Amino acid sequence: MPTMLCIDFSGNQSKAVTQLAAASGLNIKSCGNAQEGLEYLNSSDNYVLMLVVNQENTNDDAGLNIIRSARLLANRATMPVILLMKDRDLELAHTALLAGATEVYLRAEIALLNNLMNEFSKPVPEIMQSGRMLLVEDDEFQADFITLLCQALGFTVDHCDSVDAGIELVNKHQYQFAVVDILLLGTQSGLSLLRYIRQMNVPQSSIPIMVISGFNDAARRVEALRLGADDYLSKPFSQEEFIWRLQRIMQDHSNHDHGKPSPTTSHLPKWKKYGLSSRESEICAELIRGISDKQIAIELNISFWTVRTHIGKVFNKLDVINRRELMARYIAS
Repeated sequence: MPTMLCIDFSGNQSKAVTQLAAASGLNIKSCGNAQEGLEYLNSSDNYVLMLVVNQENTNDDAGLNIIRSARLLANRATMPVILLMKDRDLELAHTALLAGATEVYLRAEIALLNNLMNEFSKPVPEIMQSGRMLLVEDDEFQADFITLLCQALGFTVDHCDSVDAGIELVNKHQYQFAVVDILLLGTQSGLSLLRYIRQMNVPQSSIPIMVISGFNDAARRVEALRLGADDYLSKPFSQEEFIWRLQRIMQDHSNHDHGKPSPTTSHLPKWKKYGLSSRESEICAELIRGISDKQIAIELNISFWTVRTHIGKVFNKLDVINRRELMARYIAS
């Protein structure tokens, strides 16, 4: 059964939250102080959701600090985090979003909280792939990490550590996907293999390719994309980000093969008078469609945290604290 973590600095919401969680089919771990909360966060336990209840009539640093602490942990970096506050405080809400909160709810919004718990109580369907994948990576630890992820998704993985070995494999097998590191054993970089594959005959030349690198400079990224990489992922990366990007690439490739257009953002009001940029308007439109932060990142080909930053700015400019208020604002406009 999925488990949620509740850190109730107010001391009076744990019972109500526990009842909601039980009704939704969620296990719950609760505590009322930062030290115990950090112990839970630093454990290996998996939490599908974290709820932070801010303390009344005091400064709110404790709640914000526990959210910031969660975001510094690799296994909690993209965990949904909800701040539950008593009164509608725009400044606190926007500060919490900047700290890493996914959403801000008022304690009176029981229906919203109940819907959220129901959503996270459902098992997440695994998106399985099939076929053969090429991994060209000379770092043994990184290669093992990626291999396990791809095998869990359903791929058979062929691994090698040099451009020459990669060329030998692509001439022997037909791959559904390839991950190529830039810095490899030998004198040639992964970009040489990328160039070689794109110059082959179809269907070998059209396989989706993700380039990975410990370098995050614009020159390498632009060159990789110019040569035909479908994505460029900088190390270190989380398993979630890798999987999201892989699935987006595979979906785009499938849509292209079947003549289907890639997902596009709905045409919704730009609200220019509020100063939303084109990207903020685009993300605002996706929020109104009910698209999750993770899916927005996949569809727009940007990072999860870039999406989170834009959402914070959208909420700030429109003077709303959560998606419900955003939708109400949209309907009213």
